[in-house]
Amino acid sequence: MDQQTFAPTCPLPGELGYTLPAHYYTSPDIFEQEKRTIFARNWICVMHRSQVAENNQYATASVAGENVFVVRGRDGVLRGFYNVCPHRAHELFAEGAGKAKNVITCPYHAWAFGLDGKLIHVRNGENVPGFCKDNAGLTPVRVEEFCGLIFVNLDMNATPLAELAPGLNADIRARCPDVDKLVPAVRLSYTMKANWKVVVDNYLECLHCQTAHPALVDSINMETYRHVVHGIYTSQVGQTRSGSEAFTYDGDAPNTDFAAYWLWPNVTLNVLPGDGNYGVFYMFPVDADTTIQHFEFYFRDATPTEEQQQLIDYYKNVLKPEDLSIVESVQRGLKSRGYRNGQGPLLVSDDKTSAIGEHGVQHFQQMVLDALAA
Repeated sequence: MDQQTFAPTCPLPGELGYTLPAHYYTSPDIFEQEKRTIFARNWICVMHRSQVAENNQYATASVAGENVFVVRGRDGVLRGFYNVCPHRAHELFAEGAGKAKNVITCPYHAWAFGLDGKLIHVRNGENVPGFCKDNAGLTPVRVEEFCGLIFVNLDMNATPLAELAPGLNADIRARCPDVDKLVPAVRLSYTMKANWKVVVDNYLECLHCQTAHPALVDSINMETYRHVVHGIYTSQVGQTRSGSEAFTYDGDAPNTDFAAYWLWPNVTLNVLPGDGNYGVFYMFPVDADTTIQHFEFYFRDATPTEEQQQLIDYYKNVLKPEDLSIVESVQRGLKSRGYRNGQGPLLVSDDKTSAIGEHGVQHFQQMVLDALAA
């Protein structure tokens, strides 16, 4: 099906009625377009705030194929910049994180910048007629702290996340008040042979849970499970059962819900049952057929408790292998001539809070279409 002539088949009024055509998940051209229209124009979650909580702390990240870094200045202000020297394009920081000195010195020609991005010193600059340090600082990117996390946006005119996702920050903090004070405990990383949208699609519905995730269904009272769309994010919340394969917690635990939030375009924020249990799942696209997913768990202490280790083991040994098999199978199936018409119907009922409805998938895919058309 040709991209330019595609129109959703039998859509609901103003909405997508069928899935995106298969080539939206397999085309390198569409992937490149997504880098420009989605990942370079929206807020991308890159780390927990604890990784740059102290003055002079920095960390690098990749956004829409660009190497960037965030650094907290001596004044306590968090700033973001492209990780490139404006002189001869050498990278300023190697990949990773650390504590910067009060100046950032390029390892190539020793151009020195303040933590605010201003150029401080240039060797031989005073002997060059017309050279102006004020015009040779680092190129900034937008950076924002939100829900205890650090987000970067390459669009310097982007609307703040607090305005785009009203209510999300308050909801996260109501369930996990100390979200800013948590520390990284465990990271699980997976390279999946699946398009990033396949991974998001899978997250945004629980229609498959009964067949694919029996332990999860056994851990949650599915009669209480609700999936609600809130603009650029969705919420999936249900009451859990302690002592299940996934979750064990004390009776006086401040949070006993499974509360999972997807935030456009590619991150999920999960307040898990217990006290101070926060899981953030990043989905970083590599190419049209490959996604790197990081499961990061943040707790009050870097050493998990017995109950927290059970939670980690469940994701590592049960839930993630189940989902990995699903998304890679879907990616292969999207390339099959047997996938009739190259798209399938979305099962969206009138109940837009249903645990088994595909309204979350429908909403996300419509956002993709809108972004690509912008």
